[in-house]
Amino acid sequence: MSAQRSPKGFAVVDFETTGINPSGGDRAIEVGIVHVAPDGTLEDEAETLIRVQRDLGASNLHHIHAADLMDAPDFAGIAAELRDWLDGYVFVAHNAVFDSRFLNAEYNRLGYATPVDRTTSICTLRLSNRFLGLRSLDDCCRELGIRNADAHSALGDAHATALLLRGFLHGIPDWEGWRPALRAAAELEWPRIEERPRPWMPRQSHAARRPASPFLNRLQSGNPDASDVHHADAVMLDAAAEYADLLDQCLIDARLSEHEKSALVDMANALGLAREDCLRIHEHYFADVADEAWLDGRLTDDEERELRQVGELLSIDADVIDAAIAGTTVTDTATGRHARRRHGEPYATDGAHDGSRTADPNHLQSDAMPPSGTRSRTTQESDGKSQRNHAGGRKHGRHRSPEVVPNDDAQRDIVLGKPVVRSTTPIPVPGRTLDGSGRSRFRLHRGDRLVLTGTMNRSRDEWIYLLEGLGLVIWPTVTMQVRLVVAADIDSESTKARKARDYGIPIVDEDWLERALCNGLVEE
Repeated sequence: MSAQRSPKGFAVVDFETTGINPSGGDRAIEVGIVHVAPDGTLEDEAETLIRVQRDLGASNLHHIHAADLMDAPDFAGIAAELRDWLDGYVFVAHNAVFDSRFLNAEYNRLGYATPVDRTTSICTLRLSNRFLGLRSLDDCCRELGIRNADAHSALGDAHATALLLRGFLHGIPDWEGWRPALRAAAELEWPRIEERPRPWMPRQSHAARRPASPFLNRLQSGNPDASDVHHADAVMLDAAAEYADLLDQCLIDARLSEHEKSALVDMANALGLAREDCLRIHEHYFADVADEAWLDGRLTDDEERELRQVGELLSIDADVIDAAIAGTTVTDTATGRHARRRHGEPYATDGAHDGSRTADPNHLQSDAMPPSGTRSRTTQESDGKSQRNHAGGRKHGRHRSPEVVPNDDAQRDIVLGKPVVRSTTPIPVPGRTLDGSGRSRFRLHRGDRLVLTGTMNRSRDEWIYLLEGLGLVIWPTVTMQVRLVVAADIDSESTKARKARDYGIPIVDEDWLERALCNGLVEE
């Protein structure tokens, strides 16, 4: 016969979730726990985000975004430690029926049953309704002078509920429910969890503030010496163009989601590009973006904002970004290139709208690739390596530029230490067109298919009405024929978003779509 265990106290729990119906597929995405001693003393506490592969629901309420969950453990990774936090304690929540349903649904997914139910838990909502005549946690906190500065975070609400519980323990110490609940909790049997535990991860606002590291820091450093035979290899030149193609696709909205950063890192690793290689490609890419922004001789507020945003994303030196925005002529010592404009001076063109332009005679041609959206590829017919399938990297074939055969108007450029041939005549890429100044832009056409995913600010019906009125087709699922996916959260791990990444289809958010529509996203 096992010895009787002493009551430990109360475990006050709160879940943030994707919705209200776990049986319908909604998931827990954050849990906060506070231990409270039988006398009402608050003891220790813990919290973690929980990664799920689905849309996160009303992010405007719980303030959790898909990028926040990318490094978080899934429920299987926290199941064992969460069990330890709950074993021997009375399960307490403000609306215990809601939180216990999610607790049990998550454990049931793993094949476990917990002893938590209506009869073994305490609900502070029911106590509040009975003794205070109030129901919502916010109303109860105001009534008792409890400050909940972090409402709608799991730990914030769990801590406020723990203080509310302490108020009841002190205010109604003779309530008939305390002692039976404590005795029962000490005897409840919790399952043994077999899943391997992972470290818990609090939301960033609760963790120690750390500056965000550029995603290039995830890459290994190599030998940046351009004379190295590794950099002179034609395969490396092809790798640079491959990486630049993906970069161009990812920056359609002048942003890099966490998934896009990971995709770029994965591709760089698969292609054998070191950090220095990628930084050099970034520098040339940024210079091309700046050139395109200045083609009409002026920089709008939106262009300035996006130029600075892209420069920071690509780890471009602040002085280079400032010079590009100011429109001054500077020499970038890292790339050896000169800015090709002065403030207010557009490029001279031949008037043919073919994108060709007369460059500053002092300019050293050293671009790593043609202007955005018109990348050429260096081929090596003898071994066919330009068509190789990079192990571990994703294919983005529908966004890749066609092969370019050198012609009479070609000019010599320097890429990773080796001369390559680049045509000055832009070649359109599927999905991108050239405006009157020769700039490459992402455009949609009537009949193109779009997919919407997630809970957006506008209603789904409103977006469908607006987009269909422009001649676009709202498609229910992601297929290779879909041109664009619009997500409430660009890092969403919904089925639609994950399939779009597999197919190399751009994912943008609602705000970008609003601006792009105003700027003529849809062409006849």
